[in-house]
Amino acid sequence: MVSRQPVPYILHWLDDGNKVKVTKQVRVGLTMGSYKDEILCDVIPMDAFHILLGRPWQFDKDVLHKWRSNEYKLKHNGNKIVLSPMSSTEV
Repeated sequence: MVSRQPVPYILHWLDDGNKVKVTKQVRVGLTMGSYKDEILCDVIPMDAFHILLGRPWQFDKDVLHKWRSNEYKLKHNGNKIVLSPMSSTEV
């Protein structure tokens, strides 16, 4: 269910100077391997999308990013979770 963004803000695109006002958010189910969660996402118009697990998610989950292996380590519901990139055969 879409809800009102409590603190609306303006998002500026870097490549073409366009901007959009972010006024809505929605909870989205997220599953990666054994990691299942629900995250709060801001809603903006897009032709295609990705879920970006950025700094707010990393902070909220106290995530450790292993830069060389590009793994994310966190605890979720009392379990240790390691999110690893897909191998070339999995892609």
